[in-house]
Amino acid sequence: MKKYFAALTTTALISAAPFALAASTAELTVTGLITPVACTPTFSGGGVIDLGKISSSDLKPTSNTLVGTHPIQLVINCDAATKLALNPIDNQDGTSVGDWFGLGLTPDDEPLGFFFPKVVQVKEGATALDAIKSNDGGATWVKAADAQAGYLLSVAATAGTAPIEAKDVTFDFEVDTYIARADSLTLDDEVTIDGSATFEVKYL
Repeated sequence: MKKYFAALTTTALISAAPFALAASTAELTVTGLITPVACTPTFSGGGVIDLGKISSSDLKPTSNTLVGTHPIQLVINCDAATKLALNPIDNQDGTSVGDWFGLGLTPDDEPLGFFFPKVVQVKEGATALDAIKSNDGGATWVKAADAQAGYLLSVAATAGTAPIEAKDVTFDFEVDTYIARADSLTLDDEVTIDGSATFEVKYL
């Protein structure tokens, strides 16, 4: 069934002489587009990275400690080719050391550390693509080497920086996880590492 959408805007001009009248109305316009395409993102391994137990004695006292580098794959399957972007959301916002995804807080409300997914490669089938990102809602794009909260992440042909239509896209990430410098943390008891991020599909 075909669906048709039309926008109707009415305008009016009131003139009065000899005095000009101030407008007594304000106009609100709502626009958008409904797409029949649906895309489903899926992380390998259920999207879980398990660091296991880490001894506090292995943490660096005055600098962040890299405690894991893990590969993970994000596959986006769409009903048809479309322009899309990922919107990475930090579910532990405000707990990161720096501008990356947070790992939660210690019982004393100290930021535990951060993790960030580095882009290793992007493909549609066997075709290599480039990752691109935008921090202004998609108005402008630049090449991307990572996924970061507050930046849309999309794909472009290797010769450009504009989003292209794609159907089945695979992002290969490498996730680095860091624990904050030990002298900034209270580690008298076991502390749970609780990093979490949501990657939301947006249609461009």
